[in-house]
Amino acid sequence: MERQSRALTTPDFAHDKRFLGHPKGMFTTSFMALSEAFGNYGMTAILIYYLYTSVSQGGLGFSQNEAAQLLNVYNSLACMAGIIGGFVADRFLGIRRSMLVGYSIKTIGYLLLAIPAGGKTLYLISQLVLLIASMSMGSSLYALAGKLYGKTDTRRDSGFSIMYIMNNVGAIAPMITGALAMLFNYNVGFLFAGILQGVGLVIYILTSNKLFGDVGTKPDDPAPADKKKKLLLQFFITLVVLFGTIIVLFATGAVSVKVFCNVVSTVSIFIPLAYIAIIMTSKKTTRVEAKRLWPFLWLFACNCFNMMVWFQSTSILAIYADQRVNLQLGPWTMTPASFQTVPAVLAVIFGSVVSWLWTKLGSRQPSTTLKFGVGTVFYGASALFMVIPYTLFPANVKVSPLWLIMFYVLNIWGEAMTSPVGFSTATLLAPTAFTAQMVTVWKLGQSTGAGLSSLAVNFYTPGHEAQYFAIIGGVTALLGISLWIFHKKMQKIIETKEEPTDNVQAG
Repeated sequence: MERQSRALTTPDFAHDKRFLGHPKGMFTTSFMALSEAFGNYGMTAILIYYLYTSVSQGGLGFSQNEAAQLLNVYNSLACMAGIIGGFVADRFLGIRRSMLVGYSIKTIGYLLLAIPAGGKTLYLISQLVLLIASMSMGSSLYALAGKLYGKTDTRRDSGFSIMYIMNNVGAIAPMITGALAMLFNYNVGFLFAGILQGVGLVIYILTSNKLFGDVGTKPDDPAPADKKKKLLLQFFITLVVLFGTIIVLFATGAVSVKVFCNVVSTVSIFIPLAYIAIIMTSKKTTRVEAKRLWPFLWLFACNCFNMMVWFQSTSILAIYADQRVNLQLGPWTMTPASFQTVPAVLAVIFGSVVSWLWTKLGSRQPSTTLKFGVGTVFYGASALFMVIPYTLFPANVKVSPLWLIMFYVLNIWGEAMTSPVGFSTATLLAPTAFTAQMVTVWKLGQSTGAGLSSLAVNFYTPGHEAQYFAIIGGVTALLGISLWIFHKKMQKIIETKEEPTDNVQAG
């Protein structure tokens, strides 16, 4: 591929309107967003059931708590691995090569899960392979899409909206993989996810040179040539040693699932906190910039707990959908995995409503901190809402799907109010020397939230679910209420202007 790229030229994207008024390269990036969503949503939606279903019924036989923790830890590690992937793409591989390597490895990871009788060992290997895929590419797909537009191109937001829509269309995958798992077995569901991921890869290989030319073929911030091979070798050796150690520890039974998940989850909490502390105390950070990071800490804490509540939907509440919800709709039987499609539909609806509302209000719209405070309260309310069905109905009663759907309604409304302002606030409050790294820290909030969710599972016991959700929802709602109460004070700090004489911190 590298030899071919030397003869490539940069297309005229500014005048290219061959795909819905956008550069034709947007066809490839949108289709890949669709196929990636199909693969990711399709795999994760049935994975938890595969983990705790008995071996005799085609599963792996983990306990329900172990299954919930393993899925949360995978989500946490995948987020951290994605950040490493961005570094690898920027410094070593370049966006295009990074995508080729990453999507190829990811396809293999899904297909490994499709192998019958692979057992726990093959499951572990597949998860490590998927993490390597994330480490190889990060968010390269969206970075490549961004290169299709100049800085003043007014089509940019519309282009990313197309990718957002395609990503949410891919959220129908749980309905399909769930049905395949029910009709045949889990391996067939994973096979479907792998095939769809592979289709996106094939489309990319066939169209990339023609539609993107030489764009993204080289790293944006290449590592020094004399150190590149050495750094890549060190990175590879580290991965082999780390993942090899994990496989040996699990294979020999030296480390239990619970201990491993608790260690990883705890680390996921302290990494962003240490990152923020380094930024705040850096000599490159001025006093005013350091002061403005305190509101960021509050917002970050809210975001972490919001994500903790969200990850209940793919773990504990996924189990609830399987065992406590009436899945019979007349002559049709729903699959528990199909509930994972609901939030994607709501995200499109609520996101559009909120976007219209803020545009309509203009300068009268609420402040960033107020939006985030109210949104966090909705996240907390979604968990608190689940206390009701857990209290009203005993474990042997199948409840209406509307209880779970209402959880998603409250949860996704909170997301609609907080998600769009999160990254913009991170860049707004970032010290001048740390803009990109502050975005990285904000991304780590998702990893921390998954880690918190994994740790919370330690306190989950059947029969005491109401108390479990009351604590999770109560803490999250209180964080949101506190931000709501003090939002004016926080907003004032955020809007503090840099004094001309303000120097960087001493020491």
